[in-house]
Amino acid sequence: MATRSTITGVRSVELELADPERSARFYTDVWHLSEVARDGDTIYLRGTAEFHHILALRPSHGPARIGRVVYEARTRDIVDAIHARLAAMETPVEPPGSLDRIEGGYGFGLADPSGRCLAVVAGAACHDDDEPQPDRPHKIAHVNFNDPDAARLTAFYVDGLGMKLVDRAGRQAFLNADSPDHSSIVICQADANTLNHLSFEMADLDSVMRGAGRMSDAGYPIEWGVGRHGCADNVFAYFAGPEEIPLEYTSDVLQIDDSYPYNGPEYWAWPAGRLDQWGVTPPHTKRWKRIQNLFAFRSGGHRLRG
Repeated sequence: MATRSTITGVRSVELELADPERSARFYTDVWHLSEVARDGDTIYLRGTAEFHHILALRPSHGPARIGRVVYEARTRDIVDAIHARLAAMETPVEPPGSLDRIEGGYGFGLADPSGRCLAVVAGAACHDDDEPQPDRPHKIAHVNFNDPDAARLTAFYVDGLGMKLVDRAGRQAFLNADSPDHSSIVICQADANTLNHLSFEMADLDSVMRGAGRMSDAGYPIEWGVGRHGCADNVFAYFAGPEEIPLEYTSDVLQIDDSYPYNGPEYWAWPAGRLDQWGVTPPHTKRWKRIQNLFAFRSGGHRLRG
């Protein structure tokens, strides 16, 4: 794919939780991330990708919520180009600059049209090792946002952040970053501005299956799956993690290039009674449908610095 002036994907997500210590034990012992640092009351967890961390856990001082989603850009020039587009759209955005954060880097904070706190960062600290490993999450594959005005949010990601709309399936829009991965952001038309789910990429199908077994053994049953989606072609297994955050293990995400053809909801519609390619996964649990609308986003504080 030709290099585009956009993000490459999701670098990390900040979770604000009632009990970060309990969640940290889950994400290390069961979900199989690794703790890499602590700074004040924040716990940082990495996968096997190069990013310094992919989750940051901190106290919520109220209901659990999503603090900030941080996006990776290849270069400072791309950060500046994204910033210029967003500023021209009158997006709440701070000037780009050096970041006094645990992983450093250069970037800026912003708020999306629904007020979610986001950031675009380049040049932040990375680990030397970045090979996928069996049974361990590699990176955040995608974040799925619920939004009452999904069309507006999709336009923001396309026009402001420079992502490409590659598919629509049901109520969801799939957005491709500057990456062969089919999609890094998914936007779902919904009643509330909440997290639909947070997806973690595993090395392969066997890692997803063993992870599902490990979750079940630890008291976290499968809420939907295991199955294989049509759009993006990825394997999925969904769970309610600590404090009921909606989580996904995924693998085999479709790799695309500029020749990939857009398809709409009618293309991806399943016959009655079928929920995935394989046709064997049972319906979503009632709990899964409930928690897909449970987690709000921190809003009103787009600044990343100062």
